[in-house]
Amino acid sequence: MLTQKKRRSLPTAGKSAADAVWQSITEGSALKVRIRFSKTGALVYIGHLDVMRYFQKLFRRANIPVAYSEGFSPHQILSFTPPLPLGMESLGEYADVELSDSVSTKAAIEALAAQSVPEIEIMSFKEIPPECQNAMASVAAARYTVGNIDASIPVRELIGEFMAKEEAFITKKTKKSEKTINIRPLVYELKYDKQLNTMEMLISSGSTDNIKPEYVLEGLGFTHNPKYDKDSLVIKRIDQYTEDPGGFVSLDDKGCDIL
Repeated sequence: MLTQKKRRSLPTAGKSAADAVWQSITEGSALKVRIRFSKTGALVYIGHLDVMRYFQKLFRRANIPVAYSEGFSPHQILSFTPPLPLGMESLGEYADVELSDSVSTKAAIEALAAQSVPEIEIMSFKEIPPECQNAMASVAAARYTVGNIDASIPVRELIGEFMAKEEAFITKKTKKSEKTINIRPLVYELKYDKQLNTMEMLISSGSTDNIKPEYVLEGLGFTHNPKYDKDSLVIKRIDQYTEDPGGFVSLDDKGCDIL
């Protein structure tokens, strides 16, 4: 059975300012937890709302002490990173949840794993500071891999040409309109592993500026190659990042294990 632990107060005498701040966090606010999970196999075909419902039920089955909102219709205080496209696997999905009691990282992962399916693996369970933005608002970039690229496409050369540009325009299509955008400032890294025949990209994925991996492939010129087959590519989301003064930081690195 999952054991819940009351949160302890920390003594302030002789402590640094950072320790005093941490005491105010542990005593005066709800415990915020960030969960990293994978989404693979057949479950890549379930949508974002289904994932939310899955976790709501998973928390109840695993006896995780989730906090609920107040009012006439209480609901779990839960936030996810931006939806994953249907059919795409990911090793870096995140959910933020508030807890009414503390539970250790080890115990929580074991309890969740016992109730979850293999296609959704709980990879981490970490406490984050209360002032930390929720998962959805935190995301500024995402890392993807693209595999099974046709051998006739000169990937390394196309990457070199693209990264040397200041502008790279593509047509972004929505259900209602089309517009031309410059994606070059939104592509932060491009790498190619010839041995694995896999390209890796770090691209903008925020609430304002965001692009899909397919847009990058178009900007690189993949779509001009007669052997290009979008459906044969294997695109996977590897991780998601927030932006700190020193650069991009994995959302997973914003928290710490609960002992």
